[in-house]
Amino acid sequence: MPSTPSNPQEPYDALISGGGPAGLSAALYLGRARKRVAVLDRGNPRHAVSQGVHNFLTRDGLPPAELRTIAWEQMAAYPSVQRRSASVKSLSRSADRWEAHLGDGAKVTARAALIATGVVDRHPEIPGFKERWGHSIHHCPFCHGWEMRDRPLALLGSNEAVGHMAPLLRNWSEDVVVLTHGGALPEETAATLDALGIPVATPRVERLSGPGSSLRTILLADGTPLEREGLFVIADQRQCDLVTDLDLQLDEGGYVIVDGRGATDRPMLWAAGDLTTPAQQVVEAAAQGARAGATMAAALTVGH
Repeated sequence: MPSTPSNPQEPYDALISGGGPAGLSAALYLGRARKRVAVLDRGNPRHAVSQGVHNFLTRDGLPPAELRTIAWEQMAAYPSVQRRSASVKSLSRSADRWEAHLGDGAKVTARAALIATGVVDRHPEIPGFKERWGHSIHHCPFCHGWEMRDRPLALLGSNEAVGHMAPLLRNWSEDVVVLTHGGALPEETAATLDALGIPVATPRVERLSGPGSSLRTILLADGTPLEREGLFVIADQRQCDLVTDLDLQLDEGGYVIVDGRGATDRPMLWAAGDLTTPAQQVVEAAAQGARAGATMAAALTVGH
């Protein structure tokens, strides 16, 4: 583990809330720039249930926990980076410092801050969903479509994104059914699916079943059983309380607005990773963290 500062009460150069790919990538850049960094992370990543990281060159298929372990092993070469197991309850600006109030009652201050907390998934309350999430139920076909290839699939959603996602899923399977779960598709989306011959089932989903974490049957409210081996879900997400309490600028999709450097509308506050975009890929989050870390280091050194 990286060594701690000689005086933890002194302000850090940067504090990072979140120890996933975005936060750790930023910490690496800052550490190599000889900045004193506190990475504040509870160690319960959102993608912990995933079987492996995908589309990350040289790391394809690596379990998420192993990716983090390797990251911290390599971070040990940079003693100015401190790892701290803690949750950030609130973040506030005082004079020229950011103050993080932690779940254990402690306070950490720094000249700059990065929020890399990811987002909170809001899953439908369907019996059988929770135990299959991350195994046979997924958000991203680029991340998990290969593992679901040539199987009968379903897509759960009723907004305009279905018109993009359902045809996309045909890269991996010709057998795709859309489930609106009682919702109504936009007319244009319904017309797109009809033209492509993608079937739509409108009743609510009553239950998901199958052995262990596998999916085999989707039972609809009208009594129809659909034999499916994979389910993709149109993401329904919200920001964590830390972001909400800061009242940062959000785009129409509810994601934090940042500039090309990853900076928010607040002084010396950056954001990186899934909380800034619906394009949620590990390699994308790591790249955003790298860009934020580099520009944070520059701002801390030269003041802009």
